[in-house]
Amino acid sequence: MNIIFKKVIMTSLLLSSLFTINLFAQEGKVIGSSDHTAPSWFKQSFLDIAEDVSEASEDGKHFMIFFDFEGCPYCSKMLKESFEDKNKTSDFVKKYFDVIELNVKGSKEVTWVDGDVVSERDLTNKLKIQYSPTMVFFDEDKNIIARVNGYRNSKDFKDILDFVQTKSYLKMDLLTYLNNIEKKEIYKFKSNKMFKELTDLSKIKTPLAIIFEDSSCIPCDHFHEKILTNKEVQDEFSKYTIVRLDANSNSTIITPNGEKTSAKAWVEKIKLDYRPGILLYNDGELKSTIDALLFPFHFKEVLRYVSGKFYITYPNTYLDYLKDRQEELIKSGVDINVAE
Repeated sequence: MNIIFKKVIMTSLLLSSLFTINLFAQEGKVIGSSDHTAPSWFKQSFLDIAEDVSEASEDGKHFMIFFDFEGCPYCSKMLKESFEDKNKTSDFVKKYFDVIELNVKGSKEVTWVDGDVVSERDLTNKLKIQYSPTMVFFDEDKNIIARVNGYRNSKDFKDILDFVQTKSYLKMDLLTYLNNIEKKEIYKFKSNKMFKELTDLSKIKTPLAIIFEDSSCIPCDHFHEKILTNKEVQDEFSKYTIVRLDANSNSTIITPNGEKTSAKAWVEKIKLDYRPGILLYNDGELKSTIDALLFPFHFKEVLRYVSGKFYITYPNTYLDYLKDRQEELIKSGVDINVAE
């Protein structure tokens, strides 16, 4: 009887100890966030967008909105490389564009071009912005004539600025313009054991990732060296069939929807202008598109969002999923590194 009593006491103490440890477990934290401020030469605006567009047009410039938020590592990286560092891109922006900054989480009132008065946050929802940064460009008639979702390196961003400044949007769309630019071959396609050599994508039953690269892709080396080598990314990718395609190829492939086409025609049809651009399918349907730079944490969470079918619980936007997912990880004591 004494032995049994002692076992009960020991078990109770052990459970009490575990409960106490869990109760006082330290929460995780987000690391790698990057503080930044808009360059001092950004336009000081009353946030009447129609008025800002008119003022820019009177000065022979185009108007641009840079959407970001405090702590965004992609925003800090792009602001430094394309707006603050002394280079051709930053000089070009200063000369030919009026730029304002809006906070995707902000509360300042903005008068939109249609007369609606909304907060920065509500405007973000109105425009269905899901990336930070997002750049929106206007013509003199207050129409949006180009939009860039997510970080772009300085060279690729300069090509987009040229498209706007030369008013090439009057003749063609952005993707057509970018495809017409003579580009240097700077990237040699890298092999990866995760990639499958497939041309018929209609019979794949697993989650499917289709990666589009080309020989002029500046970020592709980084993608292979920093993203595909990350253990957590590899773990999430293990749930997928992964196919890599040359975005300039005219070879015949069959899409997940059963359509015969080529990689080149496919990216032109869906206007995928980022490399490496990635389409994520599940249950035979496109569920998410990665068309901007993502560091490992955000990248692997997009993969999880699709493979885990979290789009059922969060049908409106991946960002709703990401918010809850980060809170879940932090409460469980996991540190989240959002940096490169």
